[in-house]
Amino acid sequence: MGKQIQYMVLLILLFVGCEEIYNPKINAVPAQLVVESQLTNDPAQNFVKLSLTNNFYSPETSPKVTGAVVTLIKAGGTSWSGIEGENGNFTFPVTPVSGQYYTLRIQYQNDTYESNQEMMPPLPQIDSLYNLDVTDKTYMTDAYGSPQLVENHGREIYIDAPITSKLKYYRFDYRAILEWYYAPPVLFPPPPPTWFGWTTLHGIGSFNIAGPKEFSVSDKIRIHPLLFLSYNTQQYLDSIQQTPNGWIFILDEYGTNKDSYDFHNQLNQQFSADGTLFDPVLTQVFGNLHCTNNPSKVILGFFDLNSYRQYRYYLSN
Repeated sequence: MGKQIQYMVLLILLFVGCEEIYNPKINAVPAQLVVESQLTNDPAQNFVKLSLTNNFYSPETSPKVTGAVVTLIKAGGTSWSGIEGENGNFTFPVTPVSGQYYTLRIQYQNDTYESNQEMMPPLPQIDSLYNLDVTDKTYMTDAYGSPQLVENHGREIYIDAPITSKLKYYRFDYRAILEWYYAPPVLFPPPPPTWFGWTTLHGIGSFNIAGPKEFSVSDKIRIHPLLFLSYNTQQYLDSIQQTPNGWIFILDEYGTNKDSYDFHNQLNQQFSADGTLFDPVLTQVFGNLHCTNNPSKVILGFFDLNSYRQYRYYLSN
Protein backbone atom coordinates (compact mmCIF):
# COMPACT_ATOMS: atom_id res chain seq x y z
CA MET A 1 0.00 0.00 0.00
CA GLY A 2 2.84 2.37 0.88
CA LYS A 3 4.56 1.73 -2.46
CA GLN A 4 1.32 2.49 -4.31
CA ILE A 5 1.05 5.84 -2.56
CA GLN A 6 4.68 6.60 -3.42
CA TYR A 7 4.04 5.81 -7.10
CA MET A 8 0.97 8.05 -7.12
CA VAL A 9 2.93 10.92 -5.57
CA LEU A 10 5.71 10.47 -8.14
CA LEU A 11 3.19 10.53 -11.00
CA ILE A 12 1.58 13.70 -9.67
CA LEU A 13 4.97 15.38 -9.34
CA LEU A 14 5.86 14.26 -12.85
CA PHE A 15 2.79 15.87 -14.38
CA VAL A 16 3.12 19.04 -12.30
CA GLY A 17 6.80 19.34 -13.17
CA CYS A 18 6.02 19.10 -16.89
CA GLU A 19 3.46 21.91 -16.82
CA GLU A 20 4.86 25.13 -18.23
CA ILE A 21 3.85 27.91 -20.56
CA TYR A 22 4.99 27.26 -24.09
CA ASN A 23 5.60 30.22 -26.38
CA PRO A 24 6.26 28.91 -29.88
CA LYS A 25 9.06 30.50 -31.83
CA ILE A 26 7.62 32.47 -34.71
CA ASN A 27 10.00 33.73 -37.34
CA ALA A 28 9.94 37.45 -38.06
CA VAL A 29 8.72 38.09 -41.58
CA PRO A 30 8.91 41.27 -43.66
CA ALA A 31 6.01 43.66 -43.12
CA GLN A 32 3.19 43.32 -45.62
CA LEU A 33 1.02 46.11 -46.97
CA VAL A 34 -2.53 46.31 -45.61
CA VAL A 35 -5.23 48.21 -47.52
CA GLU A 36 -8.52 49.32 -45.98
CA SER A 37 -10.68 51.08 -48.54
CA GLN A 38 -14.23 52.13 -49.25
CA LEU A 39 -15.45 54.27 -52.13
CA THR A 40 -19.13 55.18 -52.47
CA ASN A 41 -21.34 57.89 -53.97
CA ASP A 42 -21.09 59.76 -50.63
CA PRO A 43 -17.75 61.64 -50.26
CA ALA A 44 -18.06 61.56 -46.45
CA GLN A 45 -17.86 57.75 -46.58
CA ASN A 46 -14.81 57.48 -48.83
CA PHE A 47 -11.29 56.59 -47.72
CA VAL A 48 -8.20 54.52 -48.47
CA LYS A 49 -6.04 53.69 -45.45
CA LEU A 50 -2.62 52.06 -45.75
CA SER A 51 -0.65 50.34 -42.99
CA LEU A 52 1.89 47.55 -42.48
CA THR A 53 1.64 44.27 -40.59
CA ASN A 54 3.51 43.70 -37.33
CA ASN A 55 5.30 40.65 -36.00
CA PHE A 56 3.13 38.41 -33.79
CA TYR A 57 4.71 39.36 -30.46
CA SER A 58 5.24 43.05 -31.26
CA PRO A 59 3.61 45.38 -28.67
CA GLU A 60 3.55 48.24 -31.17
CA THR A 61 0.51 49.32 -33.16
CA SER A 62 0.48 48.73 -36.90
CA PRO A 63 2.74 51.31 -38.56
CA LYS A 64 1.03 53.66 -41.00
CA VAL A 65 2.24 54.04 -44.55
CA THR A 66 3.22 57.49 -45.77
CA GLY A 67 4.67 58.62 -49.06
CA ALA A 68 2.72 56.17 -51.18
CA VAL A 69 1.07 57.17 -54.46
CA VAL A 70 -2.59 56.13 -54.62
CA THR A 71 -4.54 56.47 -57.87
CA LEU A 72 -8.16 55.81 -58.79
CA ILE A 73 -8.43 54.80 -62.45
CA LYS A 74 -11.67 54.83 -64.42
CA ALA A 75 -12.04 52.43 -67.33
CA GLY A 76 -11.11 54.39 -70.43
CA GLY A 77 -8.04 56.09 -68.98
CA THR A 78 -9.24 58.92 -66.70
CA SER A 79 -7.46 58.84 -63.33
CA TRP A 80 -7.38 60.83 -60.10
CA SER A 81 -4.54 61.05 -57.60
CA GLY A 82 -5.34 60.40 -53.97
CA ILE A 83 -4.89 63.28 -51.52
CA GLU A 84 -2.73 62.12 -48.62
CA GLY A 85 -3.87 63.09 -45.14
CA GLU A 86 -2.64 61.88 -41.74
CA ASN A 87 -1.81 58.33 -40.63
CA GLY A 88 -1.79 56.79 -44.09
CA ASN A 89 -5.25 58.07 -45.09
CA PHE A 90 -6.04 59.05 -48.68
CA THR A 91 -9.13 60.65 -50.21
CA PHE A 92 -10.17 61.50 -53.78
CA PRO A 93 -11.69 64.69 -55.24
CA VAL A 94 -14.36 62.69 -57.13
CA THR A 95 -17.02 60.11 -56.38
CA PRO A 96 -17.56 56.97 -58.48
CA VAL A 97 -20.49 56.82 -60.90
CA SER A 98 -22.90 53.87 -61.01
CA GLY A 99 -22.31 51.54 -63.95
CA GLN A 100 -18.68 52.64 -64.46
CA TYR A 101 -15.62 50.43 -63.83
CA TYR A 102 -12.70 51.48 -61.61
CA THR A 103 -9.28 50.20 -60.53
CA LEU A 104 -7.25 51.19 -57.47
CA ARG A 105 -3.48 51.47 -57.95
CA ILE A 106 -0.98 51.85 -55.10
CA GLN A 107 2.72 52.56 -55.64
CA TYR A 108 4.80 52.07 -52.51
CA GLN A 109 8.59 51.86 -52.37
CA ASN A 110 9.56 49.74 -55.38
CA ASP A 111 6.28 47.89 -55.79
CA THR A 112 3.04 48.58 -57.67
CA TYR A 113 -0.23 47.06 -56.48
CA GLU A 114 -3.50 47.04 -58.39
CA SER A 115 -7.02 45.88 -57.70
CA ASN A 116 -9.31 43.97 -60.00
CA GLN A 117 -11.48 46.20 -62.15
CA GLU A 118 -14.73 46.64 -60.20
CA MET A 119 -18.07 48.09 -61.28
CA MET A 120 -19.86 50.74 -59.20
CA PRO A 121 -23.29 49.19 -58.44
CA PRO A 122 -26.56 51.10 -58.83
CA LEU A 123 -28.07 52.74 -55.75
CA PRO A 124 -29.41 50.14 -53.31
CA GLN A 125 -33.08 49.91 -52.42
CA ILE A 126 -35.29 48.19 -49.85
CA ASP A 127 -38.78 46.84 -50.44
CA SER A 128 -39.82 46.94 -46.80
CA LEU A 129 -38.53 47.12 -43.24
CA TYR A 130 -40.59 45.49 -40.48
CA ASN A 131 -40.33 43.73 -37.13
CA LEU A 132 -41.58 40.39 -35.78
CA ASP A 133 -42.03 39.29 -32.19
CA VAL A 134 -39.29 36.88 -31.13
CA THR A 135 -37.89 35.41 -27.93
CA ASP A 136 -34.13 35.44 -27.59
CA LYS A 137 -32.94 32.45 -25.55
CA THR A 138 -29.47 32.36 -24.02
CA TYR A 139 -27.79 30.48 -21.19
CA MET A 140 -26.08 32.31 -18.34
CA THR A 141 -24.34 30.87 -15.30
CA ASP A 142 -25.72 31.66 -11.88
CA ALA A 143 -23.75 32.38 -8.69
CA TYR A 144 -23.05 28.65 -8.32
CA GLY A 145 -21.77 28.23 -11.88
CA SER A 146 -24.84 26.37 -13.11
CA PRO A 147 -26.22 27.30 -16.56
CA GLN A 148 -29.65 28.93 -16.49
CA LEU A 149 -31.93 29.57 -19.45
CA VAL A 150 -32.68 33.30 -19.87
CA GLU A 151 -35.51 34.39 -22.17
CA ASN A 152 -35.63 37.93 -23.52
CA HIS A 153 -38.80 38.97 -25.34
CA GLY A 154 -38.45 41.58 -28.04
CA ARG A 155 -38.64 42.29 -31.74
CA GLU A 156 -36.28 41.42 -34.55
CA ILE A 157 -35.93 44.06 -37.27
CA TYR A 158 -36.00 42.53 -40.76
CA ILE A 159 -35.60 43.83 -44.28
CA ASP A 160 -36.66 42.74 -47.76
CA ALA A 161 -34.56 43.95 -50.69
CA PRO A 162 -34.79 43.40 -54.45
CA ILE A 163 -32.39 41.28 -56.51
CA THR A 164 -31.70 42.54 -60.03
CA SER A 165 -29.24 41.65 -62.76
CA LYS A 166 -27.00 44.57 -61.71
CA LEU A 167 -27.37 44.43 -57.91
CA LYS A 168 -27.60 41.17 -55.98
CA TYR A 169 -25.47 41.74 -52.89
CA TYR A 170 -25.83 44.09 -49.92
CA ARG A 171 -24.09 45.07 -46.72
CA PHE A 172 -25.90 46.77 -43.82
CA ASP A 173 -24.85 48.87 -40.85
CA TYR A 174 -27.05 50.59 -38.30
CA ARG A 175 -27.38 52.83 -35.29
CA ALA A 176 -30.31 52.34 -32.92
CA ILE A 177 -30.76 55.39 -30.68
CA LEU A 178 -33.01 55.02 -27.64
CA GLU A 179 -34.35 58.40 -26.52
CA TRP A 180 -35.19 58.92 -22.84
CA TYR A 181 -36.28 61.65 -20.47
CA TYR A 182 -36.09 62.27 -16.73
CA ALA A 183 -38.39 64.57 -14.76
CA PRO A 184 -36.61 65.66 -11.54
CA PRO A 185 -38.77 65.77 -8.42
CA VAL A 186 -40.38 69.11 -7.60
CA LEU A 187 -38.94 70.27 -4.27
CA PHE A 188 -40.23 73.81 -4.56
CA PRO A 189 -41.81 75.86 -7.36
CA PRO A 190 -41.16 76.41 -10.16
CA PRO A 191 -40.59 72.78 -11.28
CA PRO A 192 -37.11 72.02 -12.63
CA PRO A 193 -36.75 71.41 -16.39
CA THR A 194 -36.99 67.89 -17.74
CA TRP A 195 -33.76 66.20 -18.75
CA PHE A 196 -33.47 64.54 -22.18
CA GLY A 197 -30.83 62.10 -23.40
CA TRP A 198 -30.14 59.05 -25.50
CA THR A 199 -28.16 55.82 -25.62
CA THR A 200 -26.90 54.28 -28.85
CA LEU A 201 -26.49 50.70 -30.08
CA HIS A 202 -24.08 50.21 -32.99
CA GLY A 203 -23.78 47.42 -35.50
CA ILE A 204 -20.48 45.92 -34.35
CA GLY A 205 -18.94 42.47 -34.54
CA SER A 206 -19.46 40.55 -37.75
CA PHE A 207 -20.45 42.17 -41.04
CA ASN A 208 -24.16 42.09 -41.83
CA ILE A 209 -24.22 40.96 -45.47
CA ALA A 210 -26.96 39.59 -47.69
CA GLY A 211 -27.16 37.99 -51.10
CA PRO A 212 -29.10 35.40 -53.06
CA LYS A 213 -29.12 31.89 -51.64
CA GLU A 214 -27.05 29.34 -53.51
CA PHE A 215 -29.04 27.72 -56.36
CA SER A 216 -31.94 30.12 -55.69
CA VAL A 217 -33.87 31.85 -58.47
CA SER A 218 -35.68 34.29 -56.16
CA ASP A 219 -35.94 37.93 -57.22
CA LYS A 220 -35.80 39.21 -53.65
CA ILE A 221 -33.90 38.93 -50.39
CA ARG A 222 -36.56 38.09 -47.83
CA ILE A 223 -36.73 38.28 -44.02
CA HIS A 224 -33.08 39.29 -43.62
CA PRO A 225 -32.38 40.05 -39.92
CA LEU A 226 -30.76 43.34 -38.91
CA LEU A 227 -30.92 43.51 -35.10
CA PHE A 228 -32.82 42.45 -32.00
CA LEU A 229 -34.40 45.01 -29.65
CA SER A 230 -35.73 43.89 -26.30
CA TYR A 231 -39.17 45.08 -25.19
CA ASN A 232 -37.57 45.62 -21.79
CA THR A 233 -35.93 48.89 -22.87
CA GLN A 234 -34.93 49.58 -19.27
CA GLN A 235 -32.02 47.19 -19.72
CA TYR A 236 -30.40 49.67 -22.12
CA LEU A 237 -30.58 52.59 -19.65
CA ASP A 238 -28.43 53.55 -16.67
CA SER A 239 -31.23 54.29 -14.19
CA ILE A 240 -34.82 53.26 -13.56
CA GLN A 241 -35.60 56.97 -13.27
CA GLN A 242 -34.96 57.37 -16.98
CA THR A 243 -38.14 56.87 -19.03
CA PRO A 244 -37.68 55.43 -22.56
CA ASN A 245 -39.30 57.46 -25.33
CA GLY A 246 -38.85 55.41 -28.52
CA TRP A 247 -36.09 54.48 -30.92
CA ILE A 248 -34.52 56.33 -33.84
CA PHE A 249 -33.24 53.67 -36.22
CA ILE A 250 -30.62 54.75 -38.78
CA LEU A 251 -29.89 52.16 -41.47
CA ASP A 252 -26.90 52.40 -43.82
CA GLU A 253 -27.40 50.22 -46.89
CA TYR A 254 -24.54 49.44 -49.28
CA GLY A 255 -24.90 47.91 -52.72
CA THR A 256 -21.92 45.59 -53.26
CA ASN A 257 -20.77 42.84 -55.60
CA LYS A 258 -19.94 39.12 -55.34
CA ASP A 259 -16.24 39.78 -54.63
CA SER A 260 -17.09 42.06 -51.71
CA TYR A 261 -19.69 39.62 -50.39
CA ASP A 262 -17.20 36.72 -50.44
CA PHE A 263 -14.45 38.81 -48.81
CA HIS A 264 -16.64 39.94 -45.91
CA ASN A 265 -18.04 36.44 -45.54
CA GLN A 266 -14.49 35.12 -45.13
CA LEU A 267 -13.82 37.78 -42.51
CA ASN A 268 -16.98 36.76 -40.64
CA GLN A 269 -15.76 33.16 -40.59
CA GLN A 270 -12.47 34.31 -39.10
CA PHE A 271 -14.20 36.52 -36.49
CA SER A 272 -16.34 33.58 -35.38
CA ALA A 273 -13.42 31.14 -35.20
CA ASP A 274 -13.20 29.30 -31.87
CA GLY A 275 -9.63 28.04 -32.05
CA THR A 276 -10.09 24.72 -33.84
CA LEU A 277 -7.61 23.22 -36.27
CA PHE A 278 -9.75 23.96 -39.34
CA ASP A 279 -10.54 27.60 -38.56
CA PRO A 280 -9.66 29.99 -41.40
CA VAL A 281 -6.56 32.14 -40.96
CA LEU A 282 -5.87 35.62 -42.26
CA THR A 283 -3.86 34.44 -45.27
CA GLN A 284 -6.94 32.51 -46.43
CA VAL A 285 -8.97 35.73 -46.67
CA PHE A 286 -8.36 36.59 -50.31
CA GLY A 287 -8.86 40.16 -51.47
CA ASN A 288 -8.94 41.66 -54.95
CA LEU A 289 -5.48 43.30 -54.83
CA HIS A 290 -2.21 41.97 -56.22
CA CYS A 291 1.37 43.09 -56.84
CA THR A 292 1.92 43.64 -60.57
CA ASN A 293 5.72 43.44 -60.53
CA ASN A 294 5.95 40.51 -58.09
CA PRO A 295 2.84 38.25 -58.15
CA SER A 296 4.17 36.16 -55.24
CA LYS A 297 4.15 39.17 -52.93
CA VAL A 298 1.26 39.15 -50.46
CA ILE A 299 -0.98 42.19 -49.97
CA LEU A 300 -3.84 42.17 -47.47
CA GLY A 301 -7.10 44.04 -47.86
CA PHE A 302 -9.77 44.88 -50.39
CA PHE A 303 -10.79 47.61 -52.81
CA ASP A 304 -14.44 48.03 -51.86
CA LEU A 305 -16.59 49.91 -54.36
CA ASN A 306 -20.11 50.40 -52.95
CA SER A 307 -23.23 52.37 -53.73
CA TYR A 308 -24.76 53.85 -50.60
CA ARG A 309 -28.11 55.03 -49.24
CA GLN A 310 -29.30 55.88 -45.73
CA TYR A 311 -32.76 55.39 -44.22
CA ARG A 312 -34.16 56.71 -40.92
CA TYR A 313 -37.12 55.35 -38.96
CA TYR A 314 -38.85 56.03 -35.68
CA LEU A 315 -39.83 52.97 -33.61
CA SER A 316 -42.13 53.29 -30.63
CA ASN A 317 -41.36 51.43 -27.39
